[in-house]
Amino acid sequence: MEVSIGNRSRSRTMFMVFVFLSATLCLPHVSVSVSEHQCKAWLVQSIPTDMPHLARVSGVLSTGDVFRWLAQNSSHKLDIIAQYWQLNAQPEDPRSGDYGYSKADMSRFGAAQGSQVYKAIEDAADRNVSIRLVSHSGVYPDYTKEPSNLASGRPNVKSVTLLHSEWWGSGIVHAKVWISNRRDVYIGSANNDWKSLTQVKEVGIYLVGCPKIAKKVEAYFENLWNLAHLNPSAYTKTVWDQQWQLERKVPCWSRFVDSEERCWSPLDDHFVRIPHVAGYPTLSHPHMFKLPIQSPGQNYSTSKPESSYLSFAPPELSFGTYPADEQAWVETIKSVGSGATLRISTMDWLGQSQYMKPTVYWSSLSSAVSEATYPSFSKYTGISLILVDPDINNKL
Repeated sequence: MEVSIGNRSRSRTMFMVFVFLSATLCLPHVSVSVSEHQCKAWLVQSIPTDMPHLARVSGVLSTGDVFRWLAQNSSHKLDIIAQYWQLNAQPEDPRSGDYGYSKADMSRFGAAQGSQVYKAIEDAADRNVSIRLVSHSGVYPDYTKEPSNLASGRPNVKSVTLLHSEWWGSGIVHAKVWISNRRDVYIGSANNDWKSLTQVKEVGIYLVGCPKIAKKVEAYFENLWNLAHLNPSAYTKTVWDQQWQLERKVPCWSRFVDSEERCWSPLDDHFVRIPHVAGYPTLSHPHMFKLPIQSPGQNYSTSKPESSYLSFAPPELSFGTYPADEQAWVETIKSVGSGATLRISTMDWLGQSQYMKPTVYWSSLSSAVSEATYPSFSKYTGISLILVDPDINNKL
């Protein structure tokens, strides 16, 4: 499950990264002025320490800094979606991957950034900020320890675990989203893990003072939050997927369920009723934001509204208003003009499912890349592809 934002104009590069919104930046050593009525955006990145050849890009902010700003600037509300939490390093725990490293090692690795982010959330909780945390079941050995500790003894902090496998048969909460004061949001690739701040290459967007966008991202959060409080056995059906030729579990309001058997969604009043489909439909007119978005980090400023839209997954949480991530990815690839360059950074690249049985083969992204690059399609687009998984890389 991801949330992404992209410029849909064919004359511009379509941007598909994860997004940050933040109202005001008030750390003592940072000065960023934000107009009350102006939406601004910064790229955000994490760069592994001890890699001097990976210099920080000018005008791009640090993930750890932005996480702390979002927590520190929260005055009344903070919502966070995370795959898992390991902000506090544990070099003394023999079960942890941090075990055995010295204090000097952990300092060199930048592990303190994680504990600083955790402390910023803790301080927000102690200021009586209303905090809600949605996570997957977490990873060994901590699982949900950190969000549970934040919620323990604090009525203003609530933490829930959402297992997608109970609703879709497989899958996890994979989006990484922070929403502060209903104005400031982070959407990106960085987990709530100290290593994601200082040891892994991550990217995201930080939007500041953008309540219209924040409101829509918050609606997605609300759907996840409400889903976590429902009984899956009362709201799921097993259906035959004509596209992938297999049985799958889906929420009973899914488009995969015949319209006569489909239930009314308990999550949202704006669910769009459409006939039974073989796969998730492509939206020809997704909800568009037409806002002037300033980019101070790149010295770009315009009063001209930019056309952008959000995409979500799974589509059962977007109610026919927002496209699925697959559509947004494909449109991003196809939007690249002749002679231009398409740059993709991903953990791995598979034309098939990776964590479910039976294996489902999924060719839409590779087909879109072929359409954008092969001369027979009248496009001569260059492709720059960065892969993290060496095994997958060797197979391409």
